[in-house]
Amino acid sequence: MTRDEIANTIEGFVNGTGSQWDWDDFTSIRLKDPELEAIRERCVSIRDEYPPSDPHAYCSEAGLEVMRGIAADLRAHSSGTRAT
Repeated sequence: MTRDEIANTIEGFVNGTGSQWDWDDFTSIRLKDPELEAIRERCVSIRDEYPPSDPHAYCSEAGLEVMRGIAADLRAHSSGTRAT
């Protein structure tokens, strides 16, 4: 996955416009690039760091804001590098 693809996946999940399978694949499949893998792991850990008040939600609104920031940072530093 490229930085842009990861940003798209995060934004799609946060905005409710992405495929549930995109998010599932992203959170379930390790990435070769250590930096992007750390971002993937961070997105997985947000659920525990920012627990939702709604049991059907992934995380709290604060957690969603963190993920929006991660996506924005990925776009700001995008080089198109692939890491699958």
